[in-house]
Amino acid sequence: MVWRKLSRYVRSLEESGDMLRIPDPVDVELEAGCFADRLVKRGGPAIKFEQPRLPDGSISKFPLLMNLYGTRERTCRALGVEEPKQVGEGMVALMKPDIGGILKAPWTGIGLARQGMAMAPRKVSRGACQQVVMEEPDVTRLPIPRTWPEDAGPFMTLPLVVTADPETGVHNMGMYRSQVFGPTEVGLHWQTHKHGADHADASTNRMPVAICLGGPPELTFSAISPLPDNLTEYEFAGLLARKRLSIVKCETSDLWVPAECDVVIEGYTVPGETRLEGPFGDHFGYYSLPEPYPVMHVTRITHRRDAMIPMTIVGLPPMEDGYLGEAVGDAFLPVLKFQQRDLVDLFLPLETGFHNLAIVASKQRYPRQARKTALGLLGVGQLMFQKVVIAVDEGHPVKDLDALLDALDYRVHIPEDLIFLRGMVADTLAHTAPWDNIHDKLIIDATTTPEGDPHSELPEQLGCSDSLEISASAVKGVVQARMLRSSMLVVTTNIEGNPKPESSMEEPSEDGAARQREVIRGISEAIWSLEAARNLRWLFITDDDAYLASGDWRRRLLWQLFCRFDVGRDLHFDDSGGRIAWDATAPIPSNKGPLPVRRWPGVTLHDPEVAERVDSWLAEGGY
Repeated sequence: MVWRKLSRYVRSLEESGDMLRIPDPVDVELEAGCFADRLVKRGGPAIKFEQPRLPDGSISKFPLLMNLYGTRERTCRALGVEEPKQVGEGMVALMKPDIGGILKAPWTGIGLARQGMAMAPRKVSRGACQQVVMEEPDVTRLPIPRTWPEDAGPFMTLPLVVTADPETGVHNMGMYRSQVFGPTEVGLHWQTHKHGADHADASTNRMPVAICLGGPPELTFSAISPLPDNLTEYEFAGLLARKRLSIVKCETSDLWVPAECDVVIEGYTVPGETRLEGPFGDHFGYYSLPEPYPVMHVTRITHRRDAMIPMTIVGLPPMEDGYLGEAVGDAFLPVLKFQQRDLVDLFLPLETGFHNLAIVASKQRYPRQARKTALGLLGVGQLMFQKVVIAVDEGHPVKDLDALLDALDYRVHIPEDLIFLRGMVADTLAHTAPWDNIHDKLIIDATTTPEGDPHSELPEQLGCSDSLEISASAVKGVVQARMLRSSMLVVTTNIEGNPKPESSMEEPSEDGAARQREVIRGISEAIWSLEAARNLRWLFITDDDAYLASGDWRRRLLWQLFCRFDVGRDLHFDDSGGRIAWDATAPIPSNKGPLPVRRWPGVTLHDPEVAERVDSWLAEGGY
């Protein structure tokens, strides 16, 4: 199915019973986001708020859509495929066509030729996105949610931000959250690694910017995809839709924008002008703290007559962006395999925010081949942000957490199979990193050792008895203990004075941080000294807000272990170097420890009164 415009996709969801229509007024302040969060975590339907209520109490004339892509089934429906990998397979077919087969049967190349021609955008003189011009441009009249209590204001969370290279004129369409400061001022959170920031840095005069909202689903997917520099988002959108993307010139600048989107916000940035943006509840499940970012000055707003405004909520996973991210990973896997011939499979778990863990299945025909594969991937697009990469065997099911634990238990020799990369590129949102945009990375080689590798002569590794769980529970400071595998134990603790989920901690406490390090050291040494822990190789320590007996403990634990620790600061070896303690407790800010701990943000949690109202409404409706 090729959607052409957003309303067709919405109608399809309604016809299949996968769209919840809410006719009652719902506040864009906190309520709408809470609805979306509740439903995405239950695998529920998309939502159409027919009367979104603005902060001033008025009802917006534009319906608000949320959770449009909040299940794997909906992401595939949006892409018009049965499996996301079909997208990548089509791209590989264009990159390496079967020339021999086409020469023998020329008609078999017609489909490829059509795909290639569909990639070229088509300029039109007038677009549906320009059917109505807002008399006085005012972004606050759009139903833009504030989704978390500590958010600094309303944020556009599915914006298609269009800029152009000031030298070449080549357009880029990225998805950078956009904070609404007022009727004609918007903050643009384009991080230093992004094309929007690159274009801004290269501009010496006012730089035109356009924020597009809505439009056919392929635009959203294209804007978040890690495309090679020689493939534009407009070309990729045409490839996804199997039809040339119509683009139209903005009314106040020379930018060209998708003609079928729902709303276009036109404006410009001024070189060097910034404003404090944030905090904002982000996809790691924490608030990203305020930082200066460019300001967009709005000059015009146009829209379709039947415009609808799609937004999302990000925060503690699983969230809608997680399903989009998994679809992106699956879609581009065939392309990565084409570029990295040793790569067999790849998975970025949504629970870890994608940038904190990659599980890589690699060929392992010769010694250390999987390590080479992992290093190669760290130089590819947004995979440069990965904090931990675990390399596994060729036939390993990368999406199976039990299989991952087995590989870590049976195949990893500490420290021989841990490879540390010091001072590498970090995501700007990586709140655990000691410095902005810089942290250490860890590659864990959990593959079967091939012949010829000196590790093949290492002795067989033994495990611990289940009694360790009981004896570890009695260690001072331990709240709960659970064996994950025979060599793997996770314990929870309560650190006095460390950041709690409900609040941020901005001021350093050197005494508190020192006490925290001492508690972690004490727990580690006490457990390692237990007779039952002689063969314990992995000790994971985290806060007691991870309840190890809950139904979703694995999902919660995966999030805490990878989103609360820093490779360079929070991994501790015993005296022999053969056992490791993985500290995933929320750290107390400090400047005097082994590595600094910056401001520590709070976890995204809903306002209790709002959550109670939403839960009551959903219960009455049977959701």
